[in-house]
Amino acid sequence: MKKSDLTYVLTAVFTSAVGFFYCGNRWWNINIPRYYPLEHTWKMVKEKGVPSQSWYGMQIFAFAAAAALTLLVYFALKFLYSKNPDKSLSPTAHKIIGLAAVGVIVFCMGYILKFEFSKWGIFTEIKNGCSCQP
Repeated sequence: MKKSDLTYVLTAVFTSAVGFFYCGNRWWNINIPRYYPLEHTWKMVKEKGVPSQSWYGMQIFAFAAAAALTLLVYFALKFLYSKNPDKSLSPTAHKIIGLAAVGVIVFCMGYILKFEFSKWGIFTEIKNGCSCQP
């Protein structure tokens, strides 16, 4: 596989995998490290009534898992195209890979937005009319 095609495929895999694994934290209830800013410490448990931030742990998991998957795809493509390293992807393959990556990213962004809006009651506020005071 040509170097430019390999770069294109790996970029598509990595970017879509980051979004997928970020959402995967919510879907699979993965125990991730949480930062407790008042205590200036990290813990693997969620303590009730104590403010904590899970975003950092979610990012670490998403980027590490996406990097591992991208590395696996890299080695698989290197093995599959070892006999014909100058073979290039067809224009149709480029379109399919690009559309699939964009589809995964848009779906994951929509899910994250829905999750956060539901968590903070924004949908309820929109439905009932904003009671915000200026």
